[in-house]
Formats: sequence, structure tokens, C-alpha cells
Amino acid sequence: MGNFGEGKQVSIRKLREEDYSIYREVTYAHFAYKNVFTEKFMQGIWKEVNASNGLTCTIIEKDTGDICGFCQLKNIDTSTPEVGIEIRDGYMGKGYAQEAVKLLISYAGQHYVVNYFVWKASKSNSVSRYIAEKLDGKLISEQSTMEQWIIDYGKKTGALKEEEVSYVCTYRMEKM
Repeated sequence: MGNFGEGKQVSIRKLREEDYSIYREVTYAHFAYKNVFTEKFMQGIWKEVNASNGLTCTIIEKDTGDICGFCQLKNIDTSTPEVGIEIRDGYMGKGYAQEAVKLLISYAGQHYVVNYFVWKASKSNSVSRYIAEKLDGKLISEQSTMEQWIIDYGKKTGALKEEEVSYVCTYRMEKM
């Protein structure tokens, strides 16, 4: 057992130890603070990804057998796990992320007690938001990554402009 689903373009399977180097590559490529991204730090992330309260899958391109990314559920031990996706450069824009997430949600809906799934995306990440919406995700909140008093103070003193405030959009995604 290890194959969690198969679509037209991709399949998803259980994360394996031999996936580590590609997982590190994908995570590093999309990590905003690369200067703190040490091997020790990455080992901590890898340990967390393999924890019992999550489910991480490797996304395999069916035509080539290549690993094209990873999808995961955080907090699978709750009724509202959070969906995450990372696609390798060169494999983006082909519908792989959407198909993989659909497979993951379908698998999890059959094997775990789930009321609904949560998808979080930076407001500025239009691709991630598009995927959530394409999978019938409903926007349930949009919150700043900073506390409101900090925003207010920063704007009052002129140290912060509205365009410098980042927001996270949270979507509710139903079981498939």
C-alpha cells in the first residue's frame, strides 16, 4: 500500500525517505528566508512532515514517473485538516497541483473523520487562490499577518503603507 490515488496526469503516493532530496529542493526553492535554511532546519521540517498528525504525499507525473511536487494535510487528527501543496519549478501551470489536491482530499475524506478541509493562501498568491476556488473552496476569512494595533500604529507614524501589509485568505473546502 502506498498509492493514494491516480488521476489523468498525476498519481499521489506515500512520502518515502528517498524523496528527501527533492522535497528539500522544492521547499528550499519556495522558502522566503533561504539564509536560515540550514540542513538542521530542513531535518526539522522533514521530521514534522512525517509526523503522525499529518499526511504528506509525493506527486508523480504519470507520463514520466518524475516527482513533480508534494501535497499534504496538516492536523489530520482534527476534523478540519489544512491542505498544502508544493510544485517543482518546471511542473507548474499544468494542472498537477489541482489534480493532486483533489486526489488527496478524496483519499482523506474516505480514510479520516473530516468535516471539511482548510486551504490558506497569501492574498498575493493568485495561483494558490485560483486552485482553491477551482476546487470549489469558499473564502471564509481574510486576515492580516500582523496584529491590527501594529498596522494602525505603523500607518499613523508613516512607517507602514497599506501595500506593505500582507493578508492570508482562508478557504473552506468540502469533502469530495
